[in-house]
Amino acid sequence: MHSLSITELEKISGAPRSTIYFYVREGLLPTAQKAAASRAVYSHSHIELLGEISRLREQGFGLQEIKRILAPMVAKAEAAEIDLVAEQAEQIRRSILAAAARLFARKGYKRTRVADIIKEVGVTPPVFYNHFASKQELFVESFGLFVSWMHDFIEGRLATEPDPAARDLTRVQGYFGVQALSPDLMSLVRSEAFHEDGEMRKVVERSYSDMTHGTLEDLHAMREQGGVSLPAPDELVAFALLGALENVVMRASWDNRFSVRDVLWTDLCIFLAVQSLFTGRLDLSADLKRYAPLLDKLAGTPPPVPPAAV
Repeated sequence: MHSLSITELEKISGAPRSTIYFYVREGLLPTAQKAAASRAVYSHSHIELLGEISRLREQGFGLQEIKRILAPMVAKAEAAEIDLVAEQAEQIRRSILAAAARLFARKGYKRTRVADIIKEVGVTPPVFYNHFASKQELFVESFGLFVSWMHDFIEGRLATEPDPAARDLTRVQGYFGVQALSPDLMSLVRSEAFHEDGEMRKVVERSYSDMTHGTLEDLHAMREQGGVSLPAPDELVAFALLGALENVVMRASWDNRFSVRDVLWTDLCIFLAVQSLFTGRLDLSADLKRYAPLLDKLAGTPPPVPPAAV
């Protein structure tokens, strides 16, 4: 249910606020929920009831008779009433996130000011900071929203593309779009994934799940196609491919030695190597078995600590 301000209710219903207030006092409309001392919120039920009142008045009914006729509808609306204040707060929060994601995408993190976002949404600074404590916190959450937008857009374009490598290259292009939001703060987003709890970690987990989802599905299909038995879990391989891309893009950003074309070729080579393994075109079964004892030993040994760090 969408919560409404008195201004929105006036605009949708066509009834002036003085009339709406009068109908509330007379019991023809449910009481609005107070969001603040001078602000109340209304529901879709108020729109329906205002329409009924207008219709009945046109038929010649008086207010007391209309009140009697509409009493069951008013009672039902009040009984089914949700927390409109909380709903409105969530609407504002979603509006801030969407506006921030658009502005970060268009202007980048550094050139986007909190004041720009506040102006875009049309809220006051106290309302903004009631939802987000800082620009960085907002960035992490809006990053997750932008990633979901990009995921839906890219995967929609790939619905008819049969070649997994071609799909991978298109996803790399999508990653460039995500990375352009703010290369410096991508490290902030990744660092949140290492926190043991907190809402920010959940946002980052969802974002990276979106970024690896298509690749993960391709790996499942390739494994089934090749009928091979590899010890590496598909999900970790999908994240490994993304991690390789992130490091390649990081290195390319340091100077002008490598172009976007170089990054794409590197990613393609890595993906084709993985594809060869998963489809069985490259059989490394004997090597994998040979390394199993060493792998088991390392997996059961604590990470080393250099003497200089002790």
